Amino acid sequence: MASTRVDERLLREIDACELRLWCESCVHYEPESEGCSAGYPTAPHRARRLARGDALEFCKLFELA
Repeated sequence: MASTRVDERLLREIDACELRLWCESCVHYEPESEGCSAGYPTAPHRARRLARGDALEFCKLFELA
C-alpha cells in the first residue's frame, strides 16, 4: 500500500481545510466493531495525531459520512 510522507505543508492544510481522513469519518466505518463494513483493515487509518515524518496511508474506499 502506498503512503504519503507527512510534512509541515500537509499538516497546515489538514488543519486549515479541516480535512477528515480517518475511518471514523467514513460511511463504511462500524463503531461497534471498530471495523470496516467492506472488510478493509482500519488500523492504518484510525484517527491519530500526525507528526512531520509520519507515513499517512489513504484508504481507496473512503467515503465521507
